[in-house]
Amino acid sequence: MVATGHYDLAIVGGGINGCALARAAARSGFRTVLLEKRDFGSGTTSRSTRLIHGGLRYLERFQFSLVRESLRDREVLLREFPGQVAPQAFLLPVYAGDSRPPWYLALGMAVYEGLSAGGRLPHHRLVSAREALVIAPGLNPRGLRGGFAYYDCQAAYPERLALEMALQAEENGAEVCNHARVTGFLMDGPRVLGVRFEREGAAGELSAGLVVNAAGAWVDRVLGLLDPFRARPLLALVNGAHIVIRAFPGAPRHAVYREARSDGRPFFIVPWRGLYLIGTTETRFAGSPDSAIPLAEEILYLLAETNDLCPGAAVGPQSILYSYSGSRPLLRAPAGDLNRATRGYAVVDHERDDRILGLITMAGGKLTTAPSLAARTLRQARRKLRLPASRAGAISAIPRLDGVPPRVASMYGPRAPALLRFLESAPELARPLARGCEVTRGEVLFAVQREKARTLGDILLRRTGLAHDPDYEPRWAEAAAAICRSALGWSAAREDAELSAYETELRATLRRG
Repeated sequence: MVATGHYDLAIVGGGINGCALARAAARSGFRTVLLEKRDFGSGTTSRSTRLIHGGLRYLERFQFSLVRESLRDREVLLREFPGQVAPQAFLLPVYAGDSRPPWYLALGMAVYEGLSAGGRLPHHRLVSAREALVIAPGLNPRGLRGGFAYYDCQAAYPERLALEMALQAEENGAEVCNHARVTGFLMDGPRVLGVRFEREGAAGELSAGLVVNAAGAWVDRVLGLLDPFRARPLLALVNGAHIVIRAFPGAPRHAVYREARSDGRPFFIVPWRGLYLIGTTETRFAGSPDSAIPLAEEILYLLAETNDLCPGAAVGPQSILYSYSGSRPLLRAPAGDLNRATRGYAVVDHERDDRILGLITMAGGKLTTAPSLAARTLRQARRKLRLPASRAGAISAIPRLDGVPPRVASMYGPRAPALLRFLESAPELARPLARGCEVTRGEVLFAVQREKARTLGDILLRRTGLAHDPDYEPRWAEAAAAICRSALGWSAAREDAELSAYETELRATLRRG
């Protein structure tokens, strides 16, 4: 259970932003606790396009500071989370009749590269139509004028990136708790003194000098717990749907970034885990982020755009291994105009805006800018708590991943050497979990003993990624449950209940077919 003492910071929400803040706060000496209602990175973080990028399209809106900050954060994540954040080659094809002529795109690329001055990624280059078809043989050749080859980054497992931040926060003294749902605030008039929560069937409460609402797409719902006090809504939610398919004839070697023909939105075909991740949509959403699912029209949109760009792909509903959708927390625009909603973030002081003391909110943001949002929030917290400035503790030595298998490196990142040592400690740990399964028995045990996994969803969806495997079989879940029964002391009835709960979570997370 969470200790019930007093903390400097109580962070509500364990997505990428909450975990980044917990890590930064713990390294800076704050007494920190992080409460996540489900599992680290289980919300929007795990349902993104899995890219760490500067936001090339934001240049058109003259959001130069956002792009510069994103590119700086891209470098930080690339350096501090090797393997988990890796360079990704992109192709931006150019066609006759595009709304943006080649000279305009070339200017944008030059500015993009200039804003990333000092970065470690290769420079962009102009490619001919012939070379573009070598990179992506399936591209529609009609009207193809060439394109641009450039680099951004991919986080193949952003849920594990959030987990790694949470574990590093714990290693620096924070308490980080998943499956701890905040149910209300401790109040003294308009001052927030702490939070109430439920974990493992028990209720608890803790006090804090400052509570930080870092609930991502759920921040307005957390603010709703302030009753009878009221805080203004901060977000406009849009759902982004993605589909995952196997390689198709002429599938690209690089990720492809394209302006969608039907509506001009950014459209990606990204190599991922030997498959292809295709997205995304932007659909206004007013429901609970817990129930975000791809709509039929979103699926048809993604299929149509894929076939328009790569006619030989001939993808249809039968091609989809699974689909998923996540709610993006955009800052609310004036008059609710979604087109004017920024893709940036804000640190909201509720004392200033709502006359509610002891509470700030991290609103908006994206995967890439988690380090900057965490740093800005921490500066605000230090001012609110009137704590003297202090130097952040040194980052632990970042391990080299030479010789680490690629799957292990991209999944475990800085934690890969510890996993490999764990697997070497007993011969049976290196055995496959089940026939046809890459993941080992030891990885399931490592997730339970070292990575705070408590449910089969934690293990199969967010620690090992097994549920995302195109050849996934239910017996893999049964094999993992048998290990958990021993490691966590589950009864036979508990094992059956956990398997049932996992199947429910799996159906709600990944829509197969």
